[in-house]
Amino acid sequence: MGRSMPRTLTLLAAAGLLLTAAAQSDNPLLKRWVGTHDNRPLVLDFYGDSMVVVNDEYVDGYSLGDRQLSVYGDTSFTVKYWFTLDRLLLETGDGTVVTMSAQDALARPMFGTWRGSAISSGRRIELWLGRGGVARWRPLPGGGWTGGEWDRTSRTITFTWLPDSTVWTAQYDPPGGALLFESLPSEDGIVVLRHVYR
Repeated sequence: MGRSMPRTLTLLAAAGLLLTAAAQSDNPLLKRWVGTHDNRPLVLDFYGDSMVVVNDEYVDGYSLGDRQLSVYGDTSFTVKYWFTLDRLLLETGDGTVVTMSAQDALARPMFGTWRGSAISSGRRIELWLGRGGVARWRPLPGGGWTGGEWDRTSRTITFTWLPDSTVWTAQYDPPGGALLFESLPSEDGIVVLRHVYR
């Protein structure tokens, strides 16, 4: 039984991710949308029940009405919306129409804080990804930081921790908004980390 448990957990985690992705695919809004408003880039990144206006500090909530989108949080606004030719159109209160294009989920930025835990042991981990390939991680609560580097090739992210060059590998799951580690050197089994915006 001990040997089949990791494979069972892997299959359960994969099934859960497929169900999440299927549920999200029913809503055409749940994507990353890019456009321009007031001569500045506007990027809206929708997840299941939250969204991010890129470059804001906090995650936002949103609600949908009859062709109306209300966003509340760090940035708050209400606009009319509709889809035309695979574009998201937003009409602001002053009548301005902003045209937004969908961007591949893999283009979502990964910088910032990620937190989660090992499925089998429950051990909690915090991971921080910075620009220029800088990374650090620590056990929670309140463990000391270990520094290192990260490098990304599509969905695969490789972490190299100093000073002993320990290597971790994760798979990025943009529909589920998670980093999935098959096994860390501590033998925790599958570790799932999610992006934290607060």
